[in-house]
Amino acid sequence: MAIKRRQLSAYLTSISIACLVAVGCSSKKVGVNGTNAQTASKPTAPELVLTEMPAGEVSTPTEIKDAALETASVVLAGRIDAGDTDPFQPGEVAFMISELPDEEHAGDDPDHADNCPFCKRKLAQAPKAIIQFLDADGKIRSGDARKTLGVVKGDEVVVTGEATFKPEIDTVLVKATGLYRMPPR
Repeated sequence: MAIKRRQLSAYLTSISIACLVAVGCSSKKVGVNGTNAQTASKPTAPELVLTEMPAGEVSTPTEIKDAALETASVVLAGRIDAGDTDPFQPGEVAFMISELPDEEHAGDDPDHADNCPFCKRKLAQAPKAIIQFLDADGKIRSGDARKTLGVVKGDEVVVTGEATFKPEIDTVLVKATGLYRMPPR
């Protein structure tokens, strides 16, 4: 009987270790606010991906809207996010970004915008930006932005390009020329 107990104990111990290893080796990542985050893949169009933060003053969608310019060359920062809908346009190298929280107001607290009613209201009212990468003919490039650019929902990015505010849809439209993926905070 003692041998069977030892065998059972050894068997259960090995099962427990296998389960811990399997969970510990999971490729699933936890993203912003505890949501599941995908791992970005290597971009298939590295010529569009910038390796360094672009030079120039970084703007927000709200600043572009408030500037009321016809079209302007911009460096625009945001988070790949469209609320409850998928931010990626199927079959096109295009996606939507939301405005980033005000760092000066939030300090170093990454959860501040989720807990501050002022920040929540400000971000909810901020215009979104549609980022489109065009081909040589001036049409939106076909493909999957996630694979083409190596990005996933929730990534904070900085894009360069020509921006126009579209008041009829309260959205900034960017004909992008480059994308920089900011390192995780």
